[in-house]
Amino acid sequence: MKPLTPHWADQAAARVIATCGEQDVYTVASGITPSGTVHIGNFREVITVDLVARALRSAGKKVRFIYSWDDFDTLRKVPKNLPNQDMLQDNLRRPISRVPDPYGEDKSYAAHNIRVFENEIKGVGIAPEFLYQSDRYGSALYAESIKHALQHTDQIKEILNVFRAEPLADDWLPTAIYCSACQRDNMVYERYPGDYAYEYKCASCGNEEKIDIRHTKDLKLNWRTDWPMRWAYEKVDFEPGGKDHSSDGGSFDTGKKIVKALWGREAPQYLQYDFVSIKGRSGKMSSSSGDLITLSQALEIYEPQMVRWIFANQRPNTDFSISFDTDVIKVYDEFDKAEAAALGGEPANPGKWPVLRRAYELSCVADVPEKAPFRAPFRELTGRLQIFDGDIQKTWDRWYGASAQGPQDKAAFWSRAERAWNWIMTGAPEEFRYHVNSTPVKVVLSELQTNAVQALVTLLDKVDLETIEPKDLNQRLFDDIIHTTGCDGKEFYQAVYQKVINRDQGPRLPSFLKDLGAERIRRLLSDV
Repeated sequence: MKPLTPHWADQAAARVIATCGEQDVYTVASGITPSGTVHIGNFREVITVDLVARALRSAGKKVRFIYSWDDFDTLRKVPKNLPNQDMLQDNLRRPISRVPDPYGEDKSYAAHNIRVFENEIKGVGIAPEFLYQSDRYGSALYAESIKHALQHTDQIKEILNVFRAEPLADDWLPTAIYCSACQRDNMVYERYPGDYAYEYKCASCGNEEKIDIRHTKDLKLNWRTDWPMRWAYEKVDFEPGGKDHSSDGGSFDTGKKIVKALWGREAPQYLQYDFVSIKGRSGKMSSSSGDLITLSQALEIYEPQMVRWIFANQRPNTDFSISFDTDVIKVYDEFDKAEAAALGGEPANPGKWPVLRRAYELSCVADVPEKAPFRAPFRELTGRLQIFDGDIQKTWDRWYGASAQGPQDKAAFWSRAERAWNWIMTGAPEEFRYHVNSTPVKVVLSELQTNAVQALVTLLDKVDLETIEPKDLNQRLFDDIIHTTGCDGKEFYQAVYQKVINRDQGPRLPSFLKDLGAERIRRLLSDV
């Protein structure tokens, strides 16, 4: 099948259809272990799958999108950014679904991380079918698959040993067991006598028992066998993986051999996705270290469609950084230009337009709008909000409300304004922030500066700040003030900024004066 567009998601969807053949439904899968705060780097996997799922649906296919929570995995390390460190240390080696929530809000540590992330992805239009491995293993759903893997232990070992410097031990099994007494996975021995029997002795508490695979809540396959088992069980057609899974001998490489050898099924179509970092930081984010940015934190700065667009606009196998510094302005500008181009109709020389248009379509949380929504320029908005100390309603009334086409414009404005103010408060550099004085402040000015400031007040009677263009106002500042009074331009600007915002520098003065308005400028300069 030919891809709908050259966009990577459409190419992946076409490959799935071509390789898997015509099917009633195509299953795409994602998943993670909620052993720490789920961060924006983890989000790359689920958004990659969501984009391919959308591409399959665009091709007229029915899609089952499953998201597997590996909440039956072991708590091996306590992330540094969590409360109740001692309690968590006491629960090491237990399944994270049975570790208490350190925040005291949910039934378990895993449940807390799961709830937060499930709520987050709703906000960006992602709604998979969630599978909880603690429930599935706990109900012995995979009993037959576990038995099958145990009966083929030697075959699994042979596959894994090819990529190991030292072969697995003679008594190695493709399983892990939690002690029914203390819930830890630290064992003296584990044995498989055959059929549905399983034996172990706990090294933590000394408990020793023989269990039935069909009736235990505590037995699971280890990752290298668990992943291919689930490909077969769920009939997965597409699933991506990170760099750590994608190398020669990595878990995807061994998984595709195990799923073929044990279950007679081909591995899903695969995409490697690379790391996401935060601009200005080194290395990848880590849940265990606590040095991370969550999806919620990203959504405090970027609108939902922009978060989707940032990922849709990058091929999965490229590293990239998400900016929270002054480059935020650049990202907003690039999105606005891309949106306008995408909704402006195909140009005579399309070039990259089909990919640009498709990336925009995939970025939309819901339906693609027929025309570009109302977008206040981000840089302009950050300046105007500061004039009213972050009061969004006043900012709307002063500059944007009169030209609004309806409630959807106000909603779009509000969404962006909230994030612009969040960025000013949390990400903007100090020199970018300012507070406009409410009353005149005493500033020591030179005689030339005093004359120049007085000339500015006089100029306000000669020009209409509401209608004059910034470039024309800039010329009047030079002709009527700097040239006439002989005051150095830098010293004049400094005097105005000191009187208005208590700083030596500030926003571009012509636009800033226009936004302040003549009445407010006169009031703040009235004592000169």
